[in-house]
Amino acid sequence: MKKRSLFLGIVCFLAVVIVQLLVGNVPYRFFAFPLNVLLAAVCMIVCRYLYNSYRDCRLVRFMMSGRATTLSLGAFMAGCLVIGFFPQLSPHEAAARESLVARLGCYDFMTSWIFVAILFFLLTHLGLITVRGVLRRKERRWRFGMTHAGLWLALFAGFCGSSDTQNLRLPVYREELNRVAYAEDGRTVYLDYELRLLDFHADYYENGMPRQYEAVVDVGGEQAVLHVNHPFAKGCGEDIYLTGYDTTRQEAAYCVLQIVRQPWKYVQLAGICLMMAGAVALFIGGPKRKVYDKLG
Repeated sequence: MKKRSLFLGIVCFLAVVIVQLLVGNVPYRFFAFPLNVLLAAVCMIVCRYLYNSYRDCRLVRFMMSGRATTLSLGAFMAGCLVIGFFPQLSPHEAAARESLVARLGCYDFMTSWIFVAILFFLLTHLGLITVRGVLRRKERRWRFGMTHAGLWLALFAGFCGSSDTQNLRLPVYREELNRVAYAEDGRTVYLDYELRLLDFHADYYENGMPRQYEAVVDVGGEQAVLHVNHPFAKGCGEDIYLTGYDTTRQEAAYCVLQIVRQPWKYVQLAGICLMMAGAVALFIGGPKRKVYDKLG
């Protein structure tokens, strides 16, 4: 059984690598809302169906085993190491590179077929364990289910939620209102509010380099004070960052803002909180009483 599982795993990995080399990275924008929500619902329905109808199947039993945990987490950590070792570029910059490493998706690894396959394996494993924890309450599996459900939700929101994430930039002037922003791929995006620079202040080192700077901006009729790495929250899941300013004159005529829209941010936070709550419940509950009875 171990040799068969190892052989099947190698075959699946080679198949994913071949797909990556032939077609390139996954078009992750295709999985934007509402398709990602539908995908999450289908995934959990399939996991429950597999547990209810095929829990005695060898493959399903393997997917709920400790070996699957070790393998999925090991593969996920390996994928994270790839992301850490190789500079992660925009899709256009990554597609422009022609080396074998680039064709394997290492420069935009989160959207490669290899990483998607690893994540799918991990999410399926977590989904089955979550369903088992929910349905086997008499064995007090709910604490394990809560921990794994939180991890599943955090991972899913972090990856599939990225298809709904937007990074926009726009210049904001003193003299006029502006609502025209630009996406990373050059698309023009019209905001539903207008911005104007009210005031700007910068402190400099002796060599002329800026020490710190801040801008006071009118954001849709609301005054916001922006510092570097201190964003202004404009609604749920939308933050405005100060990223640059006019350096051609003493009194800056404009500043450059970055608008980051992350509608899944709080869903991911909810998953992390659920995972921590499950971990606390496991700690408080301790081992089962049967263990003490055997030791005594």
